[in-house]
Amino acid sequence: MSRFLRALFQALRLTLRGESLTPPHYRPLENWIAAGLDRLDRAEAQAAAETLDLAALQLKLDGRPTSLERSLQMIRHNLVDEYPRLIRLDDPFSMTVVQSSNLNDQYRIGRFLAAEIRFSAELEAALAALNDHLLNLPQIERPAPET
Repeated sequence: MSRFLRALFQALRLTLRGESLTPPHYRPLENWIAAGLDRLDRAEAQAAAETLDLAALQLKLDGRPTSLERSLQMIRHNLVDEYPRLIRLDDPFSMTVVQSSNLNDQYRIGRFLAAEIRFSAELEAALAALNDHLLNLPQIERPAPET
């Protein structure tokens, strides 16, 4: 309980000073995440506007049926939960995990775009914008540990 309270007060102190728990070297990744969520929201909103059943759009990827809906859910999970957790963890392997997860996300969206699925021009543009964004993951270098 005391650990929770200590973390709460630290977060409150940082908030009042206008700072965040994000290490400064991860700010480009934090901005990339926000932009990715914006592109993801646009793609999902376009699909909803077209009343498109994303669960019905399926491809066989790596021997398993995968829906566009599930692929977008996985991207959202990574952007909202997984990547911020890895940023806070800030260990030498955090960016490796982000890079590999992002590569999987980009692979899935890229395969849907390359498939013979007929999307509307608007939805295809939204998915292509998301795909392009996933291709441009910022490179983050952790500062050398102080000795």
